[in-house]
Amino acid sequence: MRDHIIHEFTKLIPCEWTAQDAQVAALDKLIYFSQEHHFNISTSFKNAFLEAVNQKLSLNAKAYQNILDVAFRSGFKLNYHLKNQIMQCLDLSDESRYFSMLTINSIDSEEMRCVFTPVKEETTLAKLAYVLSSDTKSIDIISSIFSRYCFNLFDKECTSKFFSGEDYYTQDYFDFLAHLYPDMCKRDDALSILDITDSLFGETYEKGINQVFATIRSIYEELNNHCDVAVVIPPIIIDGKDMQWTIFKDVVLFSEKHVSHPIEKTYFSWKKIKDITTTYISDMDESIAAFDIANEGFVFKDCFILAGPKFHGSYSLLLIFEKNVRDERIVHCPACRTTDIQGNSYPILNVRSWECENPLCPDRSKYNRGKRYAFSSVMRQKLMHDSRNIIPEKSISRWRLDCVEDCSKTEGIEMCIRHYSCTGDGVKIYSDALDPSELSSLSRNISIIPFRSTADDLFSDFFNDNFFKRYIVENKTPAVQPSDYAIIGKAKVFHGDCHFVLRSLTPNSLDAAVTSPPYYNAKEYSQWPNIYCYLYDMYNISLDIFRVLKPGAVYLFNIFDYFDNEKSIVFSAMGNKRMILGAYMLDIFQRIGFNIVGNIIWYKGEIQGNRSFNQGNMTPYYQAPLNCWEHIFILSKGQPDKKFNELQSSIASIRPVIKIVKGKNTLGHTAPFPVEVPDLLIDCLTDTDIVLDPFLGSGTTCISANRHNVNSIGIEMNDDYYLLAQKIIQEKTMLLFNG
Repeated sequence: MRDHIIHEFTKLIPCEWTAQDAQVAALDKLIYFSQEHHFNISTSFKNAFLEAVNQKLSLNAKAYQNILDVAFRSGFKLNYHLKNQIMQCLDLSDESRYFSMLTINSIDSEEMRCVFTPVKEETTLAKLAYVLSSDTKSIDIISSIFSRYCFNLFDKECTSKFFSGEDYYTQDYFDFLAHLYPDMCKRDDALSILDITDSLFGETYEKGINQVFATIRSIYEELNNHCDVAVVIPPIIIDGKDMQWTIFKDVVLFSEKHVSHPIEKTYFSWKKIKDITTTYISDMDESIAAFDIANEGFVFKDCFILAGPKFHGSYSLLLIFEKNVRDERIVHCPACRTTDIQGNSYPILNVRSWECENPLCPDRSKYNRGKRYAFSSVMRQKLMHDSRNIIPEKSISRWRLDCVEDCSKTEGIEMCIRHYSCTGDGVKIYSDALDPSELSSLSRNISIIPFRSTADDLFSDFFNDNFFKRYIVENKTPAVQPSDYAIIGKAKVFHGDCHFVLRSLTPNSLDAAVTSPPYYNAKEYSQWPNIYCYLYDMYNISLDIFRVLKPGAVYLFNIFDYFDNEKSIVFSAMGNKRMILGAYMLDIFQRIGFNIVGNIIWYKGEIQGNRSFNQGNMTPYYQAPLNCWEHIFILSKGQPDKKFNELQSSIASIRPVIKIVKGKNTLGHTAPFPVEVPDLLIDCLTDTDIVLDPFLGSGTTCISANRHNVNSIGIEMNDDYYLLAQKIIQEKTMLLFNG
């Protein structure tokens, strides 16, 4: 039988070819198993061959797109499952199955029927001949086609039982996997939502935040893997102080870093990270930094701003985190169900991916590489198949950006249920105030439960963790006095490292500060070995800024939580994630002694255009919003002076600087901030006040200060930007004085 199967295959290919030994051996065993267990072996050799060629060479791509276009024009919604069925019908040239699918799914129309035009047999054979004659890897292509051809000939129950080694069979892959690993496929605790309100903080802040921390800790233990947590934080006033962004800082840091454990995996390069960090931070006490301990937890994904009408008034925060806990259990290949697989890599930290090594797997790549997959992605593709999970277009449009106008807490919670869970999932909402009648169930199993209580002081324990001792270290390097500076109008511009320039300034001498520091490894001029080294520098510079500011001074600090690798655990791409720079910096500021007054949300609008943010996928877990805002933290040294009373948490709509015109940078600086940002602060100052910008860049703060007749000090280390700042400040000042 084996020779007959191979002979029928070689008759159809236009060249000499010999099956690989591994393929022949696997085929022999599969035939024996099939006959022993009385499974049928198909003799439709040509159909199996044509389907395999069409699939491997994507010959029906144009016909498939034509069907999608007609469906779109006709208003038919095609989910992931239907799209797969359409492609299978095309590759099999199975018109009757296609028509039946249209009828069953109520997407039937004359146009949908007429547009079914799969590639013809002669075209398939001609395309194959061309590819094999022109591609240097033709042998690999034939081997890949042969694998799928063989697989097509056998009953699916036969291949499942043979390759998996399991007698249990079900047509659905996830039912099969759930039989083996019931806990892995459970969805009983698929989304948790924390509704934080001021009632939690009725006694003390520490007691309230400990309840929040205890709840986060229990959720981390109980939530289904690869599922999400949402946290709602409204403005919360405690003893007359707005604590919203303090809570944000504490929740984000604890959620991401609260699990401490010894590092065992070899890809956690802790010794290399320790060497790099201690070389950079020479004053560190290695014994208390404990680099051999990893700090893990949820992964921060997004922070939505739930704004009021026309972005006026206060706003709430909606944080999204994801749970990814390492699971080393073997996950059968979703295509052939074999356990002949290898652990390929971790494309995302703690998310294991696999590569199928079965030589007869039908989903081997065009060039005969094994199928690569991860349980989390396969699970989410499975959830696409249920049309009940399709998110209404109105909701997707409403939540395209991460700053949403005129949005209530209830609407935000319902979005989380719709975008981060699926039909039938268990959803837990932790709340002391939410009325369940306010929510739509959305076909989920929703339960509302109180926050967890605890007698432990999780707050103190966490913020005294060794993790923070890796960068909260004072730089004792002797200061070098700056020698180069320029005076332009009322601006004094220093050339040098701000850490040392600041040490030359008189303590308690400046009235205000505003800056946008270099973002960690975001530009060519702002590179650090890892996040610890960056935060060490930011900590010490912030110490000096605090020292030179007067009591009552206010400091505006602009930063963005963008996507990068902290390089605190691994150096590879698996460490790439949404950064938590804002939370890190708020913690640094608070440790130094700054008050966290609030945050002016710098809303930048549709800065990324109208590109699709979900690749056209209308189901949960694929709805990542476009980032349209940045932090402008409001900090103060002691109680803010009354002249800064207007600087409160709000939303400021400010367009970014347009620096690229016809492909050229017309400004000369790669990351300028608009003058409206320093204007927010300088509008509050008088002509005798002095404002500081320790990272001057292209000189924007000094330009604003000169325009307001306010004294300013700017510091810039980069040689080119120091000269650029002088030039631009001089030009703008001349225009100001010349009317």
